[in-house]
Amino acid sequence: MVSMRILIEGENVQGVWYKVFLLEKAMESGIESIYVRNIDKDKVELLVSDEEDKVKSFCEKICSELPKEARVRSVKEEPYDGKIQIPNIDRYFHFLMLEQLSRGREEVVKIPEGVEKALKPISSALTRLNEKFDKVVEGFDLFVQYARAMDKKLDKLPERIKNFRNKYSRN
Repeated sequence: MVSMRILIEGENVQGVWYKVFLLEKAMESGIESIYVRNIDKDKVELLVSDEEDKVKSFCEKICSELPKEARVRSVKEEPYDGKIQIPNIDRYFHFLMLEQLSRGREEVVKIPEGVEKALKPISSALTRLNEKFDKVVEGFDLFVQYARAMDKKLDKLPERIKNFRNKYSRN
């Protein structure tokens, strides 16, 4: 088993689904353990652990392929000393899903009043997103407090969606 720390730097390495891309490449390579996080505004840190040949294959893939809109300046690889245990890929997948759902909820809170009519096609999807989010949150004690704080901001959203549905579902 080898563990690597990979630092990806560039003008556009965040907000382009880089974490999802890295997870996909890790799954393609059969990687057992992975963790990815954004650092500053132009860096992504990746911790990966598995058999040496799998890690090498993974590193080759992420150096030769990029997410569509990413602009990478450098990719630096170094051995990882293991101060923090790297979670298995399934655990990281759930963590990433929760992170993305949280960001989606934050964006929903920003929807201004009166735009519901334009959102008719996605109002039920937002409701399902909220329900799925609640199920995912149950498994992550780390995010329970954050998610509950978001609930306060979202208290009005279900009522807005319900009112919207009642108003337009008859048409």
